[in-house]
Amino acid sequence: MRKIFLLGILLLTTTLSAFAGSEQIDSLRNQLNLQEVEVWAERASSTGYAVALFPMTNEISRDEITAMPVQSVADILKYNAGVDVRTRGASGAQADVSLRGGTFDQVVILLNGVNITDAQTGHYSLNLPVSVDLIESVEIRDNAINIITRSPLTLDLRPLTAGLRLTAGMNALVNPAATVRLSRKDWYVNASAEYTRSDGYYAPAPSEKEQVALDNSDLKLANLFLQTGYKGLDVQLGAQYKDAGAGMFYGFGSQDQFDATRTGFAAARYTHSWEGLYELEANASYRANYDHYQWHRGQTPGSNRHFTQNAGALVKGSAEYNIEGVLGNTVAGIDLRNENIRSTNLRDTNRLNLNYFVEQRFVFLRHKLIMNVLLNGNWNTMFGHNYSGSANLSYRHWSGSTVFLTANRSLRMPTFTDLYYDAGNQLGNPDLQPEEAWTLTLGTKFKHNFSSDKERLSLLYVQADAYYRWGRNIIDWVYTPEDTRRPYHAQNHNQVDATGVDLTVGYQRDRWLRRAEVSYTYTWLDLDVNKSGSRYLDYLSHKLVARLEHDIWRFHTSSLNHQSSTIGASWTLTWQKREGQYNTAEGNVADFRPVLLLDGQLFWEHPYVRVAVDCTNLTNRHYYDYGGILQPGAWAKLTISMNLYTLARTLH
Repeated sequence: MRKIFLLGILLLTTTLSAFAGSEQIDSLRNQLNLQEVEVWAERASSTGYAVALFPMTNEISRDEITAMPVQSVADILKYNAGVDVRTRGASGAQADVSLRGGTFDQVVILLNGVNITDAQTGHYSLNLPVSVDLIESVEIRDNAINIITRSPLTLDLRPLTAGLRLTAGMNALVNPAATVRLSRKDWYVNASAEYTRSDGYYAPAPSEKEQVALDNSDLKLANLFLQTGYKGLDVQLGAQYKDAGAGMFYGFGSQDQFDATRTGFAAARYTHSWEGLYELEANASYRANYDHYQWHRGQTPGSNRHFTQNAGALVKGSAEYNIEGVLGNTVAGIDLRNENIRSTNLRDTNRLNLNYFVEQRFVFLRHKLIMNVLLNGNWNTMFGHNYSGSANLSYRHWSGSTVFLTANRSLRMPTFTDLYYDAGNQLGNPDLQPEEAWTLTLGTKFKHNFSSDKERLSLLYVQADAYYRWGRNIIDWVYTPEDTRRPYHAQNHNQVDATGVDLTVGYQRDRWLRRAEVSYTYTWLDLDVNKSGSRYLDYLSHKLVARLEHDIWRFHTSSLNHQSSTIGASWTLTWQKREGQYNTAEGNVADFRPVLLLDGQLFWEHPYVRVAVDCTNLTNRHYYDYGGILQPGAWAKLTISMNLYTLARTLH
């Protein structure tokens, strides 16, 4: 029946395309830009949930990133109320990201639309080789995060920009970075290089055992990234080197753990279009991650080595057409992904994943109604055939305001760690089944510029949605007391349902008050986390983020072409409540307590230089957020950023 249905859709869209006229399409495109629909579709492979079609949940812009005291993607994400970021170390040493009460293995990580999720474990999915200085935006979806680097062709009118940044701070932190963006006609280059080192991090009132672990939280990290393209070709290359003192990352029996990772990434995409109506895309990607973990630093007993490789290729075609004023778009394609691991702890394993999909979109201009349907099939050499898909309706009842309804069936394959891990206090399960979930979301988005001057900004924006997720075979690590050697076992929960609400209200302008925003997320799981023995479903039930960015003084310099300078500040207040309990380093069981954190930044900026002094955890709170690992206390940093191209042109 499914095959007949898919064949019917393909035949229908082929027939419709025959009636499409290029003149009608050109006319219609003048009335509506499809990019404004804000519907996003990326297909994830076997390491994460299939990402379906739905309106954008949230986007963190470049302006917001600049105003944040951040050094890594994890730092950026923690300021979003809908994202749960749990760090074992600081400055990008290791971080887990989860969304809507899920686990860190359920989130798909994309770099410029390319799936880089780690097949071994989600602990390494944020091993990204890109400096935050090159990131243009971070898109956060229902179960995916897409990191987008800056594009010279679309964002910079100048043919060349180059920048240097130096961050230094407490705990002997040093973080220099350099970026270059070059474009000439149809050719462009994005490149970044950065290095980070620190002696670790400070935390208030540690126990004796915790202080030993803090003394072993040093970090050395280097990132290299290159993106280049010509016309329809885009190529990405990246590499990361990281050595991290791991304190008590994976257990309290050792305070001198160590984790070294090496990550390489390459991707190429080619897109060709005909008459602006038909498009063919082909891309290939490769990611390798090497991990050497040591229970005692510098000692072979208790160490593990893993080498994971993901290779993928995708081909898809699309067609646009017009039927009596209705704009249609059809996309069909095949995505192939091979995952391989060689390990001293996990089994040497290879699995192949084939994803095939067809997507249909209709835009009804008169009623401003947009309809999307995605059907997705998946065949895996270990788990056979599975299916997923989604449907979305969105209606623009007036300019800047949209209401949407989305139904999504998603799928996630177990990671290699879920299946085969056998060390410490954890035991994998080779009989695990893929996770499945149905999610129903109802939401609205509103934005309005109150300024009558088009060159001025006085923007009010509101976004709200509510969802319910029916989860089946959810993979978790559950406490099993009868196994005294490996008490935590990987297993499928028959049913874990979730309910949640997301709300964001903000105001943005280009004068004294730059941004004022409050966002709140509530999540509830029909699972007693304490009684279930769950290790990873101790989710955030409440998270509130309040942000304020403002000027203190604006003035014009008397030289250098009388360019404007600004002194300003930004403040972020975060309150969160986590469900469940954790084991302390001393062997006790404690409940997670709500925590209130304040971060601040004071800055002076000019078109060619920016100086910022920032401090995270200003009130020096003592708190736990990942098991019994004590989180960083107050940490002050100084950052100097220079736009070398702008400075050179000004002096000239």
